[in-house]
Amino acid sequence: MKRYRIVSTQKQTAQVLDVRENIELTCFFPRKLKPICGDFVSLENKIDEWVINEIHPSHNVFARANHKGQKQQIAANVDNQIIVVAVEPEPTRDLINRYLVAAHNCEMQPIIIFNKNDINEHFFDEEQRIYQDLGYKTFSTNTKNQNQFDGLLEIMKDKTSIFVGMSGVGKSSISEIILGQELKTGGISKKTGKGSHVTSVTQLFKIDKIDGYLIDSPGVWEYGLWKMEAQEIAHGFPEIEKESHQCKFSNCTHTHEPKCAVKTAVENNQIHQKRYQSYLRIIDSMKYWE
Repeated sequence: MKRYRIVSTQKQTAQVLDVRENIELTCFFPRKLKPICGDFVSLENKIDEWVINEIHPSHNVFARANHKGQKQQIAANVDNQIIVVAVEPEPTRDLINRYLVAAHNCEMQPIIIFNKNDINEHFFDEEQRIYQDLGYKTFSTNTKNQNQFDGLLEIMKDKTSIFVGMSGVGKSSISEIILGQELKTGGISKKTGKGSHVTSVTQLFKIDKIDGYLIDSPGVWEYGLWKMEAQEIAHGFPEIEKESHQCKFSNCTHTHEPKCAVKTAVENNQIHQKRYQSYLRIIDSMKYWE
């Protein structure tokens, strides 16, 4: 049986990849089906046009919040979530940690790229050290030195990886290096200091040289998490979740409760103060969805 995978979607049509033949098709889909990038699907031919008639179950889905705080599905069957931040434009506060919360809750392997080190080699030294100490895989890169991405290619081999991050941080330029082909790229606005949106739709690419897939997602100014409980947010902070089992209350939010093992660990420098403060801000941000 042939395997087909969603490359990108529009209102009523989708670009679909024949995985074996490496050929793209344009297909229609009925309103009852809502395929997303990365889905595996079945097709049938109706009067000389291809139609999606089934979406296969996915092992996970990368998501973000919609305007109501609900979970909006972005891409399916993702193994690696590659978070790209850069010296310019600087990441907004808590951006990396928000993505990490999503990665852990969506069962993806997070990787952090600190890009544009040619502008300032030591700009992210402290942040990179914090995440490396927590066991996260990180890379310090710039697109002028393509050898710096060799380790990333190894991680992406035989996997599906999604690139996420702010506009202008270099996701599309890194994608060009990974894919070995040119994509439309943008720069930083001199007026706003922000990146321009280049990728307008979430799109999947086949990486032939490593037999993997790359999903390029549109850039954002701030990544919004859907409505979550405190325990789900703590799941995105492994060092907090680890200590939480020693708290007096099983439903401890680690914000105000007595005999909280997490707060004790922060006081004893077993949990980094920056990470804990970020956790508190993310907890507090959930009030906007109430």
